[in-house]
Amino acid sequence: MWNGDGTVEINGFRVYYTQVECVRRIFERHPETALNLRPKNQLVKNAYMNNLLDLIDITCLAPQEISEEELVDAENTLLDLVGVGFELDWLKKKLGGLCVKKKKMETRGARMRELDRMIVEQREVLLALEVERKNEENEAVSDSARLGFEDVV
Repeated sequence: MWNGDGTVEINGFRVYYTQVECVRRIFERHPETALNLRPKNQLVKNAYMNNLLDLIDITCLAPQEISEEELVDAENTLLDLVGVGFELDWLKKKLGGLCVKKKKMETRGARMRELDRMIVEQREVLLALEVERKNEENEAVSDSARLGFEDVV
């Protein structure tokens, strides 16, 4: 139902036209989402819905696109939404998955840096061995050369 202020009412929430598809999809896939919502004030409900949509946007980010601080804020927002009656187990699972991916990414990054450091060290060892081998080869060539008359006399 269209309202005069450019919003549409969906499941008791007034959302802007640009949010209609997202909100509909939330309620189609997760009809339990707002069944136990305690706030009745429309402005408060709309603010919570906006928080939910923002949280979903954050959860869609790639692990490298979000900071640890933003993840903590997202987890706190999720707790706030659950605290006022939203049923968001589905989103908690997705946000938890993002946290796990972020930790794995950081661990992999540290491991890759360690491997890079080890490769550099091994290249230095290899270079030193190649120099040592070249010196041995030069000495072997020198030792196997025939002496000239002038070298003997």
